[in-house]
Amino acid sequence: MSLEHPDETQVETQVDRPSGGRAEGARRRSRRGLVVAAAAVVLFGSSGSVWWIASQARTPEQRASNAAAPPPSQITGKVSDQQLVERMELTGKVETASRTTITGVQPQGTSRAVVTALPAAAGKSLKAGAVVAEVSGRPVLLLPGRFPAYRDLKAGDKGPDVQQLQRALQPLYGTAVNGTYGPATVEAVRKLYVAAGYEAPAGQGQSTTGGGGATSGTARGGGASPGGGTAPRGGAETDGGTGAAPGTNGTGGTGGTNGTGGASAPPGRGADTPPAGGPAKPGEVLPAAEVAYVSALPATVVQVAAAIGDAADKPLVVLGSGGRQVRAALSADQRTRLRDLPADAVIRFGTGPYEGREGTLGSLNSPSDGKSGDQQGKSGGQDDAATAGTAGAAASAGAGAGSGPGTAGGQHEALFVPSGAEAKEGSAQQISVELRRSPKGALTVPVSAVWTDLGGSSTVTVTEGGKERNIPVEVLFTHEGLSAVHALDENLAVGQTVVLVRRGGPAGGDSGGSGGGSGGTSGGTDD
Repeated sequence: MSLEHPDETQVETQVDRPSGGRAEGARRRSRRGLVVAAAAVVLFGSSGSVWWIASQARTPEQRASNAAAPPPSQITGKVSDQQLVERMELTGKVETASRTTITGVQPQGTSRAVVTALPAAAGKSLKAGAVVAEVSGRPVLLLPGRFPAYRDLKAGDKGPDVQQLQRALQPLYGTAVNGTYGPATVEAVRKLYVAAGYEAPAGQGQSTTGGGGATSGTARGGGASPGGGTAPRGGAETDGGTGAAPGTNGTGGTGGTNGTGGASAPPGRGADTPPAGGPAKPGEVLPAAEVAYVSALPATVVQVAAAIGDAADKPLVVLGSGGRQVRAALSADQRTRLRDLPADAVIRFGTGPYEGREGTLGSLNSPSDGKSGDQQGKSGGQDDAATAGTAGAAASAGAGAGSGPGTAGGQHEALFVPSGAEAKEGSAQQISVELRRSPKGALTVPVSAVWTDLGGSSTVTVTEGGKERNIPVEVLFTHEGLSAVHALDENLAVGQTVVLVRRGGPAGGDSGGSGGGSGGTSGGTDD
C-alpha cells in the first residue's frame, strides 16, 4: 500500500505541468498576431492618405485644361432623293355594299303571319323574281327598287310605286313604264307569280281560279299556268331565280298576246291603260306584303334570321347587294385626314382577299353624320344608301355605303370599294392609304438637318472640305424622322453632307444652332 500511492501522486504531477505550458504559449502567439494586424492597418491607411493627397495635386495648366470646353465636333447626315410617302394603315372587313332586312307582313285573308318556307339559304345569290321567304303560304318576291312597297297595288292605280314596279318588270317581260297599272302590268305580274310557282292574286269580281275577290291572293300554289295545267307549288325558285316565265308556251310579254317567248319590246306609252270591267284576272292585285324591293340585284343572302313556324312579324332574311366593300374603323384624327385625301391618292389592299389590288374611298361615316356620311364621289357607282326593301314594312339593316352599324354605335368608319371579283363576306382585309407623297424633284434630309430661325425661315447647313454654308429650303412635310424639302438654292444636291448636331459652335457661324434647330417644324405638320 505504501508503495502504490506515491506513484499515483507522481503521475498526476507530471500530467498537469505540460498542459499549463501549452496554454501560455497560445496566449503569447495571439498577442503577436494582434500587433502585426494593427501595424498593417496603420501602414495601409498611411499609404491611402498619401495616394489621395497626391491625386488632388494639379498644376494650374492641368486645371485650366479640365475646365475648358471640348473641341468642336459634328454629327452629319446625307442628302438623298428618296421619295417620302406617308401612309395610313387600316384593318377592315369585307361586306356587301348595302344590306336590307326582309320583315314579314300578314297577308290578306289570313289569321296569322307565320313563316311557312325559307327557300333562300345563307350564301345563296338571288335574282329578280326570286322567292326570298314564304309567309302564311304566300311568297315574298324579290324585285329591284329604291323604296319599299307602301300599299297594295291594283289594276287602274297610278303613282311612283307603280312606276317602280314597272321598271322592275321591264327587263323581265318588257313592261311599259307609264305609271298606270294596266293590262300589260297585270300580265307581267301574273307571269312573275307563275315563274315563282304561285298563283297570282286576282282583282275585284269573280276570280278565274275560284278565288274570292281581293282576298283570292291568299290561295297557295296550284294556279293555272299559261299553257294550261297546274303550276308547281310555291316556295321554290322554279326558274333559278331569274323571274322569267316558263318557256313552254311561247307567251310574250305584251298584254297576253302570243309572241316569241321571253321579253318582248316595250310597248309605247299609253298602251297599258286601265282594264275594262269584267271577271277578275290573276295579276290585277299585287299585295305590298308579297313584294320586297332591294337597291341592287342580284343579292346575296347574308343571314337567315327566322325559322319555319316562327311568327313572321320580325326579321326573316338579311340580304346584301351592290357589290363588295371593306368597312374599317377610324379614330377622329384618321377620319379628318381621310376627309382631306387628295383625288389622286393611291389606296392599295394588303393582306386579305383583295391583296395587291387598288380601290377607292367610298364614304366616311361618323356619329354626327347621321345616315348620309361624307360621300367622296369616287365609289365607282356604288349606291350611297340602301333601299329599305322589305315585305310590306321595310327595316333596313345597314344603310349602304352612306351609313352602317358602326355609326349607330358612335364609331368613325371608312368604306373602301375594292376592284376585282367579290370576296367572302366577313373576311379580314388590310388597307394602305397614301396620304402624302413628296413631289418629283424634292430632296430628303434627316429632320435634325433643318435649322429654323425665329422668323420661320429654314436652312440646311452643308459641310464640304471643312467649310460650311447655309442653304435656304422649303420644308414640304416631315414623316418618320425625315423631311422632304425643296431647295431654294440650286447648290443643294444628292450626296452632300449636312450638319445634324454640333458641339462647340453654331452651324455656319450663326447664333443658336445647337441641337438640330427646330427639326423641320416650319414645314412639317406631324411626327
